[in-house]
Amino acid sequence: MTIMKHQKFSIFAASFLLCLCGNAFAESIAIKHDQIFIADKGLVVKNLLNGQLNQCTAPPLLDPAGNDVTNLLATATDIVVKRNLAVITVHPVDSQGNASTDTVTVDVSKCLEQKTIPVKECISTVDLDRGVLTIPCVKINDSIVTVNMDRRGNSSNWEVTFFQNNSNMANYSEDDDDDDDDDDDEKTNKSEQKQR
Repeated sequence: MTIMKHQKFSIFAASFLLCLCGNAFAESIAIKHDQIFIADKGLVVKNLLNGQLNQCTAPPLLDPAGNDVTNLLATATDIVVKRNLAVITVHPVDSQGNASTDTVTVDVSKCLEQKTIPVKECISTVDLDRGVLTIPCVKINDSIVTVNMDRRGNSSNWEVTFFQNNSNMANYSEDDDDDDDDDDDEKTNKSEQKQR
């Protein structure tokens, strides 16, 4: 009898731990292209840099086929954004009151408008008469900065004298690594085939 109670308690404790862990790893937010996507009984998008609400998720919210899925997000809890799609976990209730777990896919391309940056914005310039070299697009950690360098005398040696954030590159973001998974796998397979 004692062993049976211990086993029931162990099963209960394991189930509780799984539920707790499942909730701990759930992501109710996702960040992409300086936008914060929040799944909480709907879908809200805020600008990462200034915290302002983005009106890109004003109804109707459409799935990839163009169907309005706004009303399906009333129980939204978790979100993943891949390419231009948000996959949102929802918990609909059937006519008997039983909840289930499902997903709704929302086209969020209008939230992820990419700024086109002309090549001229990143062309380095040099004034040899003044001995000044300007490099407008230098990546330092996650920022793009403009670097000014001064020439030392008449030598070929230059030293950094000034750098600041490049305002033209403020909303620039490189393609996400997860967006290229298929391409990377294809490239890896091709390189493996060439080596054989």
